[in-house]
Amino acid sequence: MRKKGSRLPWILPAAALLGVAAGFLILSAKIQGFLRSDAFRQLVSDKTGEAFRSTATYSPMRWAGSSLFADSLQAGGNPGSIVESLRADQIRAEVNWRAIWDGAWRVERIDVVSFQGVFRPGSPDGAGTDSGRKPEAVSGLAAFLPQRFELGQLNIAQARVGFLTKDGREIVGVQNSALLVRPEGKGWAVDGNGGSLTLPSQPALSITNFRSRLQGPTFFLTESNFRLGDAGRITASGEFASASKLRIEWTQLAVATFLDAAWKSRLSGLFAGTAVVEWPEAGLSAGTATGTFRVSEGLLQNLEALEKIATFTGAPQFHRMPLQEISGNYQWAGGAVVLTNLVAESKGLMRLEGHCHMAADGALSGVVRVGVTPQTLQWLPGSRERVFTVAQNGYLWTDVRVGGTLLNPKEDLTARLVAAMKNAVIQEGEKALEVLPGGAKEGARGVLDLLKPLLP
Repeated sequence: MRKKGSRLPWILPAAALLGVAAGFLILSAKIQGFLRSDAFRQLVSDKTGEAFRSTATYSPMRWAGSSLFADSLQAGGNPGSIVESLRADQIRAEVNWRAIWDGAWRVERIDVVSFQGVFRPGSPDGAGTDSGRKPEAVSGLAAFLPQRFELGQLNIAQARVGFLTKDGREIVGVQNSALLVRPEGKGWAVDGNGGSLTLPSQPALSITNFRSRLQGPTFFLTESNFRLGDAGRITASGEFASASKLRIEWTQLAVATFLDAAWKSRLSGLFAGTAVVEWPEAGLSAGTATGTFRVSEGLLQNLEALEKIATFTGAPQFHRMPLQEISGNYQWAGGAVVLTNLVAESKGLMRLEGHCHMAADGALSGVVRVGVTPQTLQWLPGSRERVFTVAQNGYLWTDVRVGGTLLNPKEDLTARLVAAMKNAVIQEGEKALEVLPGGAKEGARGVLDLLKPLLP
């Protein structure tokens, strides 16, 4: 029979193992209790607030295995933060428990059903990040648990995001876009696809995709691609901060989309171009824009100046004049636009070159060089001798001064043609009409009607 002392070597390790197991179970129960407590929810809220420089609050949380659920998150940006407000609904987080031994709560993935965010210009020095609420002192079990959170990626099924100017007006809005957010250095990378982009006083753009980054008080749009209409394509990149800059290129856009009601009936075609837009904290109205533009496959009609030219020349092509090209450079500032290197051509009929200034109130001023084909002038007595006096590149040229307003443009060409034709046509009078072909006869008769008030 064994002695009782011989059992002690086995009893002591077993008791130790039971003690460890019991301690682990007690510790596990305490950790589980902490994870379901308001203290843990507050810890997650504080860490979220630190990431977004805001004051964040989660709704009550619940666990299912390694998945954490919350119905909502709401956050308001602190002074100096680029965050104005955030709200996320139907949140699910996948937690990697093994990372606790590395001293971190590691969230591999967060899925959000819907998200609404409003962002504003931030403070470049990062001042004002204090929420005004001092975090509670960590004690008890929580003091031995990780205080650091690591995020793998955030997936948002449907996001609505707005960017504000300093005075609170929305300058850019993103609607119903799917977003992927992940940490990148000290900032956040934000990629998206689908949905629409809205801009003040412009048609909404369909989003193909975009890549961006939040870094401190600055939002960087690294790359973006948009669609407008059936064939229109737009790309953009830039930086949004206290001083912002946006670079844009577009092609195959319907020009009528950007015209007011009066010009929609006058000009059609496909629009392409570039823009570099820069503005300070005061907003776009204090900014500038420079770039190039080109309209192809155009048609110009319902314009008083063209109607007069059609009458003078007897050429019906001027009533509805096809335009193979309208191009130039532009500068915009304070609501005024300066056009330079301006070219417009209807091949075999007319070409225009020059510059023009459009004031903020719509007033026009400028000088353009107009060239027409010799055939156009064959029934305009005196026009080649007194007005279109320079022959070059298949056209006869003259300088024309432009005035009036954008809605009611004026030019001095008509008056000069009348003056040039006055003596020749009046001297011949009605007799000249008898030797003209039918179309030209009607045009010349219209000229005589215009000249009658000038007769003594």
